[in-house]
Amino acid sequence: MNNRSGPGMLASQPQYALIAQALMADITSGRYAVGSLLPPEMDLCTQFGVSRHTVREAMRMLQERGLVSRQRGVGTLVKADKVEAHYVQSTASIADLLQYVKDTRLVTERLTPVVADATLAEALNCTPGQRWLHVRGFRYVGANTQPIAISDIFLHAAFGGIKKLIGVQKVPVYRLIEQQYGQTVVEVRQRIGATLVSDEDARALSVKPGSAGLLVTRHYVGKNDQVLEVAVNLHPAERYAYSQSLRLKSAPSA
Repeated sequence: MNNRSGPGMLASQPQYALIAQALMADITSGRYAVGSLLPPEMDLCTQFGVSRHTVREAMRMLQERGLVSRQRGVGTLVKADKVEAHYVQSTASIADLLQYVKDTRLVTERLTPVVADATLAEALNCTPGQRWLHVRGFRYVGANTQPIAISDIFLHAAFGGIKKLIGVQKVPVYRLIEQQYGQTVVEVRQRIGATLVSDEDARALSVKPGSAGLLVTRHYVGKNDQVLEVAVNLHPAERYAYSQSLRLKSAPSA
């Protein structure tokens, strides 16, 4: 019996996450080779001393990372020994957006001055004719060569002096604005929507045209409701997930 899951270990992280990490290590080390089956659920329950629900959550994590596939009547098949480019973002406050920048790297492709027409002005929440700097690039996780997103960043023209720092320093663009110009972001308005990846974007992301994508748009707003920056990230659905924890307040006692 394997004793990797002691009480001290399990105290710091959810049980299913620790079990998933242990199984990932077994897969990447070759203990469970590609094409082989993982032990049955009940065997894993006994091995780690946990419930069937916990094991299933661990299997879900392995599936999300592209390591295994589950087939009814067959079992859990190891299909890869390397984790696919995939990022799960968890956000509870504006400060958590820093983690996304720390965990990923932005490679800029081009920087172009633009003047907002009616369509762009609606997307940026500005007046037509306003000048912006458009930065286009790709975000990567670790050493993966497949990007997890196409990033389109629109920067108010007044802050164009930071353009050479974007993608060079692992600092969010809004923080660069705060540092260089003394502006303060007081609100981030975020919208996440489903979309289909266009032919052009599909080629850049190495996915099938028309495949599912997630479009994450963030407006960084300063004082007096001024939009300082707009970031639009297009993620292939299988490479990105968004997690948010909401805590309910207890109802006041009578």
